[in-house]
Amino acid sequence: MKSKRSYIRLISYLSVFCVVLAVAATVFAVRAHKYRFLCEVSAQKAVSELCENLDNITVSLQKGLYCGTKEKLRLIGEELSCRTGIAKVSLSQLTDENMITDEIYKFLSQVGEYTLSLVSSQQQGKISEEDYGRIRELYEYSKSLSSGMDQIRAGCLDGSVSLMALPKSTGLSVQRMAEFSGEVSDVEQSLTDYPTLIYDGPFADSVLNKKGGKMLEDLNEITLAEAKKNAAAIIGCDEKSLRREKDRAGNIELYCFSLGDTSVGITKKGGKLCYLLSPAEAGEETISSKEAVKRAAEYLKKNGYENMKESYYSRYDGVCTVNFAAEEEGVIYYSDLIKVSVALDSGKVLSLDASGYLTNHCTRNRPTPALTREQAAEILSPELSVISSGEALIPLDTGKEAFCYEFRCKDISGNEALVYIDTETGKEQNILLLLYSDGGTLTR
Repeated sequence: MKSKRSYIRLISYLSVFCVVLAVAATVFAVRAHKYRFLCEVSAQKAVSELCENLDNITVSLQKGLYCGTKEKLRLIGEELSCRTGIAKVSLSQLTDENMITDEIYKFLSQVGEYTLSLVSSQQQGKISEEDYGRIRELYEYSKSLSSGMDQIRAGCLDGSVSLMALPKSTGLSVQRMAEFSGEVSDVEQSLTDYPTLIYDGPFADSVLNKKGGKMLEDLNEITLAEAKKNAAAIIGCDEKSLRREKDRAGNIELYCFSLGDTSVGITKKGGKLCYLLSPAEAGEETISSKEAVKRAAEYLKKNGYENMKESYYSRYDGVCTVNFAAEEEGVIYYSDLIKVSVALDSGKVLSLDASGYLTNHCTRNRPTPALTREQAAEILSPELSVISSGEALIPLDTGKEAFCYEFRCKDISGNEALVYIDTETGKEQNILLLLYSDGGTLTR
């Protein structure tokens, strides 16, 4: 009897032990799976950051090809040196157990070292053909490297590739790129950082970071009744139907009104239209972009904004958004921006933003150019040929402005860029890469 009890007790203990062991195994398996998942997510994040950094490096190298002076190339070099350092940080987050590679690190080091040598070199004079050749070599390799990493990221996102299962060396040669293309599936477009829409203005950040409303400084302040009358005329309604909203303080003080979902802001000084915003549901497009641009220009003129020139526009979801800049005596003033959106089904103006114009527009003393347009064109990179040219005032990151010759150029592959040469100093003030798509024009 005692032996039977002992046997039952032993069976019970063993059963409990097995249950505990099973539970422990399950817990450890769940933890291991969670740990692996966290490692995978962390690696994916690092790969995404690395892809974005490599893409930025490629863009900087392309701009380096378009530089015409050592001074501008030096600035690109400093930018590249910083970006390669950031890319190395992203690369360091990928351990040897997944996909850290000697090839990528070697490339980043070469770019960094080369650009540092540019920083320490003379700033004056033309760039040698040897320098262009080296930059071109780095640019082409960077494109292949960035493309290969984008394919890996795309495979991670669609689940066809596990970073934990990738070899220690990616062997990112051109041949290996082709192998990766097969490994991570056919993905035509991978995520990248979005370029700035040029209709928002390639200089929009510099424009809106300024303080004050120069155009309004010397204008008299209007009454609430006058502002309401202006707002009603803009919306096209009776004054009594307007609802007064909270006034807006800040750089540009506004009286604000609404009618249903439509809102409008009138400057307290001068009674100018600052913004208009009304909702829209995209219907069937009945007017062309050209007609939309025409209607936007007419609307600006009707509301007191004359001598405005359209630069670029973008179509999205049944709406055409047009960027206008002030133009005087053939000079485009990119600091003085107004953005207008037009519905492509009805041709109605849906929105307007004149804050850039109101912040910056004023009378400026235009200096006599120290060099001709032809002399400025000689400063351009030999990689570029000029499509068209003009004169423009552009805002600088320093908060100042510069009168420049604006050259729209293309390289041998048909890639386009805008290059701005200072009319007084001959300095390359800015280089913007133009990207064209069905939705409009973008710039980097």
